[in-house]
Amino acid sequence: MSRTLYLGLRPKPGCVHYPVIKTIPLGNLEQALSLWSRFTHVIFTSQTAVLYWPGPWDKQIIAIGQATAQRLCEKGLDPLVAKEATQEGIMQQIQDIDGYFFLPQSRLARPNLAEFLKSQGKPFFSLDLYDTVYQKLEPVPDLNAFDEIIFTSPSTVEGFCRIFQSLPTTKKLVAIGPITERALLSRKEHLHY
Repeated sequence: MSRTLYLGLRPKPGCVHYPVIKTIPLGNLEQALSLWSRFTHVIFTSQTAVLYWPGPWDKQIIAIGQATAQRLCEKGLDPLVAKEATQEGIMQQIQDIDGYFFLPQSRLARPNLAEFLKSQGKPFFSLDLYDTVYQKLEPVPDLNAFDEIIFTSPSTVEGFCRIFQSLPTTKKLVAIGPITERALLSRKEHLHY
């Protein structure tokens, strides 16, 4: 029977959960709340941003993908969902939308969406809502016990390599999403077979 090691923040059924990252709320909400009446849209690029944003919620909500949309639906919201679960997918979704955009996000978020909004002359405010930090939980799993490893973000690729030094060449490595895939491929290019 195949065994899977799952590196994401939240446990996944049928997998051994070993989170190599954790998130910490930054709590700097004052400026965003003072601007709230001006915002027309809120863009959530992660499930974690949904978790850490306390509200209000009375704006048009845009979700990066289905998992983030599901977290928003659990709050009774009906978000627009990008067709591709990347910042680039959100860019396509909003290119013809006018408004003042609010981006609550990780301090490690890629800058592409903010750069796009700026280049399009769309007003926006980005807030570093939480930080992502690496962790090494004990006991560290024995990789020989697993056939497959699932990476959920570029941060999990980095966190894994900080613990295990490099990617194993004898395991099935699975990336969730194209950006994580790029991070994984970049690390694989540095391996010596």
